[in-house]
Amino acid sequence: MELKDYQKHCINEVKVYLEHLAEFRAKYEKILAIDPDMAGDFTRKAWEKAKGGSTFQGAIHYEKTNGLGEPLPNFCIKVPTGGGKTLLATHTIGLINAHYLKRQTGLVLWIVPTNQIYRQTLKALRTREHPYRQVLDLNSGGRTKNEIFYDFPTSR
Repeated sequence: MELKDYQKHCINEVKVYLEHLAEFRAKYEKILAIDPDMAGDFTRKAWEKAKGGSTFQGAIHYEKTNGLGEPLPNFCIKVPTGGGKTLLATHTIGLINAHYLKRQTGLVLWIVPTNQIYRQTLKALRTREHPYRQVLDLNSGGRTKNEIFYDFPTSR
């Protein structure tokens, strides 16, 4: 499935942020090893550097931490209805793995707002011939597990 120009632009913006995020995380880990008190929020520094050379107009950095109080990278992709959010999400998973995690494995929790979207997405991700699933398979080196797409019971 060919990405539209605005989708390519969005993916590029995410890639730029993830590249800076990986760069600043490496620096953060080195500083942390020397003096934990000197380590700052590498996610903010990466965000500011990415914003400086891109079109993140109006983008705001929200500081998040994990259960240990360490900086936790996060970002949102805002796309209008019918803009290809699910397709962008599958590509973004590949970017996160390649540019930030530097591996082809991981766990993804996919949250959707309605039962209808849930069912449609689940069906697409389970179908090996579907473009969403093909992107995931490509980015995982063909190791996407079909049985992990669990259908949780929902109330009616």
